[in-house]
Amino acid sequence: MRRFSIMSILFIFVLSTFFFLKFIIADTGFTFAYDYFLNKLELNSTQNLVSIKYNIHEFENSKDSNFMFEEIKGFRNKFITKKIKKYKPSTDQLNETDEWIRSNGGNFSNKFSVFNQINKNNINNLKLEFKIDLNNKIFKKNWMNNVETNPIFYDGLLYVVTPFKELLAIDITNKKIKWTFKSLKKIDSRGMTLWINKENKEDSCIFIPIRNGIFCINYKTGKLNNRLGNNGFIKTGIVRAAPVIWKDNVVVATVNDQKVKIISLFDGTVTDIINIHPKNRKFKGGSPWGGISLDKKNNLLFLTTGNPRPALIGTSRPGKNKNANSVISIDLNQKKILWTFQEVAHDLWDYDIASPPLLTTIKIDDNLIDVVIITTKIGNTLIFDRHKGTSLHDINYINAPKSDFINEKASPKQIINLIPEPFMKLNLSKDDFDNRLIGEKNKIINNIDDYNFGTFVPPSFKKNVIVYGLHGGAQWPGPVFDPYNQNIYLQVNQIPWQLKLYISSDESYPNEMQEAYNLYETHCASCHRKNRSGNYKTIDEKIVNYVPSLIKIHDKKFENFKSFSKQVSKKHKLKFNNKDLSEIHNLFVNWDNKIKNSKNYNENFQWSQFLYSDDLPVTKPPWGKIVSLNIINGNINWEIPSGYIKNKKIGTSNFGGLIATSGNLIFSTGTNDKKVVAIDSKNGDELWSYTMKAAGSTAPITFMSDNKQYLAVISSGGRYHNYSKKYGELYIFSLKSN
Repeated sequence: MRRFSIMSILFIFVLSTFFFLKFIIADTGFTFAYDYFLNKLELNSTQNLVSIKYNIHEFENSKDSNFMFEEIKGFRNKFITKKIKKYKPSTDQLNETDEWIRSNGGNFSNKFSVFNQINKNNINNLKLEFKIDLNNKIFKKNWMNNVETNPIFYDGLLYVVTPFKELLAIDITNKKIKWTFKSLKKIDSRGMTLWINKENKEDSCIFIPIRNGIFCINYKTGKLNNRLGNNGFIKTGIVRAAPVIWKDNVVVATVNDQKVKIISLFDGTVTDIINIHPKNRKFKGGSPWGGISLDKKNNLLFLTTGNPRPALIGTSRPGKNKNANSVISIDLNQKKILWTFQEVAHDLWDYDIASPPLLTTIKIDDNLIDVVIITTKIGNTLIFDRHKGTSLHDINYINAPKSDFINEKASPKQIINLIPEPFMKLNLSKDDFDNRLIGEKNKIINNIDDYNFGTFVPPSFKKNVIVYGLHGGAQWPGPVFDPYNQNIYLQVNQIPWQLKLYISSDESYPNEMQEAYNLYETHCASCHRKNRSGNYKTIDEKIVNYVPSLIKIHDKKFENFKSFSKQVSKKHKLKFNNKDLSEIHNLFVNWDNKIKNSKNYNENFQWSQFLYSDDLPVTKPPWGKIVSLNIINGNINWEIPSGYIKNKKIGTSNFGGLIATSGNLIFSTGTNDKKVVAIDSKNGDELWSYTMKAAGSTAPITFMSDNKQYLAVISSGGRYHNYSKKYGELYIFSLKSN
């Protein structure tokens, strides 16, 4: 009896230990868990450094600080007629649109489908076929993030990422989950790819990025493919964009070390590494997080890069910061960069290129030209010959404002394009402020000297800078290309952002000024803190606490008592007597000098949406829209507000995505109103909509199964303050049966 009890206890212990370990390591396995807990790979290399310890600006005299710009004449000019001719897309182009086994709709990232069973003539018959609650468990799962991974479909199975660290295979015929793959860590957010192994289809797998590598997961069973890498785990570094399959390799772009890595499909080993940036570069960042696309026929890989880091302060990274904010073409056969183009030089506004590159073949007159199309945060549509890197349209530059921070060497010129027509306004002015809360508008106008406006105005330690485009224009969802009419369709955000630079320091006040400090501590420290560093806090890009730093070592005006006194009386209802105020001012001047001499300070930055008290932007709507633009003549065909507020089509932020079909439809999701809508691609008319429990956060997908066309949308909410619900549900739509 005693022996039985001991054996029972031992059995229960072993069993519970097994299930505990299984819960801890999930389906990503022991190898991944061991690597994670051993190395605790941090994401600091991919996150924005917002506080920079004083440095001596050691690169100030570097050769990299030279700025050279050359106007570019587009090759469109050499063609005779501006008439747009329709043509039947090439076989390669159509092959990219009749299946969806890579996020964004294939290697070309076009997000266009040839399926037209659902079309604008029958769209009113589109009904909910079924839905799946992605959190349908006894114990509520922890919502990790909104889903930004566009689903894929193959052989009756729809593959979706959930907000709960899972990859699901949905059996469309049986309307249920076939298998679940649970991850130890969050599944990364830009895409996945299905590799069909032609030698052994049963060995085919989904490549999906998680943490510091990619996993190869059997597409039928959800089990790890132990033939590749270390039991299905290939350690690559952090990957955001969906991998591509090239020859007998899977190719990824890593954001932590900014490299392209070619991995053998035979065993999962990394065979070649291509650097995205020069080895002697003087900056961090410039990561390929927005997306990659593959021209398989010509062995060319295209990627877009992020901004240099730190984002809003460039003193430690002089010059253009080559290959940041760029489109880059890589010859995979030769393992080298073929050509590059940088949109924003020495970026100080987080104006990285967020959208994935689109590949297509366009027709001008009777000429067929392979091109790559890039849409950007600042409203540009850049179109280049894939092989030569020459631009279809002219590219021009304007003189840009200088920085009022003596250590910042802003680029003297920046890009300005008139064709294609910019799809957003970049220059923000006080005329843009909305009248709906007139008192708050007048308060901003009355304090207009506290702000800087304009195009490419550098962030300042003296004034807050108000800009469009920081998370605006074309964002990570990217555009859609319609090969039949050579139009692109894209979601655009026109949201104002407030940029702040400020100093923090833990340097103590001068010992001999104790009495003056006592005055400061009595009257000011409860808000501005004992060290004068202020109190700055944002949540989901909304500012929730803003008490400015009173350390003004980069603002000479602050040393003038008259100016100082004026600012105090303007910002405070509390009245100081002149003697006390003079002593506090004298403390600040001497304290700042001590900080400068000790070099014990940090230069910090912060950004947030510029909002009224109703949590909506201070500028006039629309704050989000959908635009149709023809890439041949560069003209905008139409644009419409996207998103409702109180049943009125105002145009809210768009952080979801679009797809288009040959049924002359555009499907859009990602607005604050939680809707998925269908739009007539010819004129922008809204034809159909459905309200979900939360906003869609990635582009929908359409596919055929058993001769029936479906539309699938993931509803998971948004990452910003204006998205009201964090959720997890999958909606599947089809035409109502007769």
